[in-house]
Amino acid sequence: MNEATVSAKRSRPMWVIMLSALAVLGLVFAWSGAAKMMRMQTHAASNTEFAQLRPQDEAKFVIEITEAPEGRIRGILLEKQDETHYARTAKKVEASWGRETRIVMGNPDGLRAGAVVHVTGKIAADHSVQASQIVILTGYVQVK
Repeated sequence: MNEATVSAKRSRPMWVIMLSALAVLGLVFAWSGAAKMMRMQTHAASNTEFAQLRPQDEAKFVIEITEAPEGRIRGILLEKQDETHYARTAKKVEASWGRETRIVMGNPDGLRAGAVVHVTGKIAADHSVQASQIVILTGYVQVK
């Protein structure tokens, strides 16, 4: 038996351990990614939940924009039926936004009448919302 054969036999357990460790790390990475995806599912306040919010509460809701004057959006509150379907309510909602507001999945030009957006922000004293983030959902969801 030569030296190369003996060396190869000794290094096999090391390779098995290294590959096993790599597989475990891959599973941990995939598991943590799946957990993050589950937490990212959007929550949208229903008509009742929105009505119960008080000034300075954090609000997350979906609206269909009816008007979009500069720095503001007005629309109808939508209630989530499933991940891609929303139903209109009778509740009208107004939100203001500015440079500090993050706009996701689009740009400010997407904030126009007929657009569907998910708004996150703080409730003001007049029950309007100061948006910290707006996600444009137009084209990804349907309104019934």
